[in-house]
Amino acid sequence: MPLRALCLASASFALIALAGCDRNGNGSKTEESSAENIAVALDTCANPSAGFAQNVCANRTLASLDTTARETLVAESAAISDAGAALLVQNQQRWRDSARVICGVLDAESALTPEQVSCLEDRFRSRAQEAGEAVQEIGGYTFQRMELVDATPVSAEIARASGLDEGPEAVIRDIRFPRIDGRQTPAIQRFNDLVAQQPQFRLEDATNEVVDYRIAFAGPELISVRFNISSDTLGAAHGNNTFKAVTVLMEQGRALEAGDVFRADSGWEQFLTQRAVREISRQFREDGFTPPERDVQESATKPHLWLIGEEGLTLLFPPYSFGAPYVMGGAEVVIPWADLRAYLNPAAPAPIRPVA
Repeated sequence: MPLRALCLASASFALIALAGCDRNGNGSKTEESSAENIAVALDTCANPSAGFAQNVCANRTLASLDTTARETLVAESAAISDAGAALLVQNQQRWRDSARVICGVLDAESALTPEQVSCLEDRFRSRAQEAGEAVQEIGGYTFQRMELVDATPVSAEIARASGLDEGPEAVIRDIRFPRIDGRQTPAIQRFNDLVAQQPQFRLEDATNEVVDYRIAFAGPELISVRFNISSDTLGAAHGNNTFKAVTVLMEQGRALEAGDVFRADSGWEQFLTQRAVREISRQFREDGFTPPERDVQESATKPHLWLIGEEGLTLLFPPYSFGAPYVMGGAEVVIPWADLRAYLNPAAPAPIRPVA
């Protein structure tokens, strides 16, 4: 099957397409995903007769930035399978189309205005810079950045319904999460399922939605990923920002639980709470704020707010989660594993497991 036909899907079926590619792929790399084929699939100017492509290719700066991104993505594709290469192409095609809408280019045949050119240059420049992070080698895994990127125009009617005299050009969805490429073992499939992020809003809800991630730790026994999540509804007083962790035990193929980290009845809940209260109070000393112990314990004891690192445990406190007003934002408390040794489960996975 030609590379262009592999796993291409509309925005609404992106997650289904991803799952299909994962489960049907054996992690192989064949001629289908050669550098030449990837370059052709990503080449905007290969068919310059198309409206938007013609505008991009006629602008020296845009064409150069698009070429830079393409060359970087071709180099990145060398480390991933046929299925991964198809997804990489799909990601870039969807990103390019969303950039067009975000910059107000609704008629692909019309010449670009100076404002649209400036907007597109900014978008293409950022894309060229981030293209080198599309694939990461961490902890013996090859992680590929997945992107659910869409945009829809904001009409005057939608802007008025949101209480705005004039709205932005578009509502944006930019959701990113990691996918382990290569041979799709049951454990890897389960990880990919657990970390895949789905939209929480429809584009017609007039809400911008952005999700980004960072891999905090990856090893044979455990992978821990931090997600930063924001949403901004047109006309709302302020956006909403939060964060969470998804930590997967690879051998068991499931999310981390409290008992995987701590010994039952060891008093770990109280230790985490007191440590967090002290540290958050220190962080907000200038505001004269001391968090209520009950609110802190509510968050500090939830595994989906635990980020696992090589050196220690990071407790994540999203806005509103520790008794502080939203304007104060969130907080983090890092506790070294050495300080937690008395409470840890001896059978905990690395890097949590105590060192004798």
